[in-house]
Amino acid sequence: MSSLKRRRLGLRGQILLLVLIFLTVGTAIALMIYQPGPKTLSEGETRDLLRELPYHFEFRPAPIPDGADGAIAGVARGPHGTLLRFGVSLGRNGRAVSLGPHTDLSDAPGGETFRVTDNSSIIVNGHMETNPQIKSVAEWHEAISIAVAIQEKLCRATEGRPCAAV
Repeated sequence: MSSLKRRRLGLRGQILLLVLIFLTVGTAIALMIYQPGPKTLSEGETRDLLRELPYHFEFRPAPIPDGADGAIAGVARGPHGTLLRFGVSLGRNGRAVSLGPHTDLSDAPGGETFRVTDNSSIIVNGHMETNPQIKSVAEWHEAISIAVAIQEKLCRATEGRPCAAV
């Protein structure tokens, strides 16, 4: 009877071991398959992240575009004095933030949960032009550097990686 009892405990132990193995493998597979999507930032989180960049930011209220969860807008000043007006639409399906009648809303870059607009280029009579407030090649480079830094900071915060190349 004792050998039967030992065999029974051995069988129970083996079954328990198999159940644990299946649970462990199932959990590992589930974690590999399920990867949560990019995070949607709040307006406060977005402002805080941008303040970490080496530019001076002044924020202003922004109307929330259709489909967006929130929005911020403002002006960033580069180390050489270049001013870049920008807007950030927050959320998966939000339209871009308009910076006025000359804003190019057709190609607002960003990640899955945000879109960035800026005034480095504007639309005049249906044509894209460099903003006339940008008076030199150095200012143009600084404006573009600020815009890219904003996008990259938000991509890293929402997706954990740099923005995808367009």
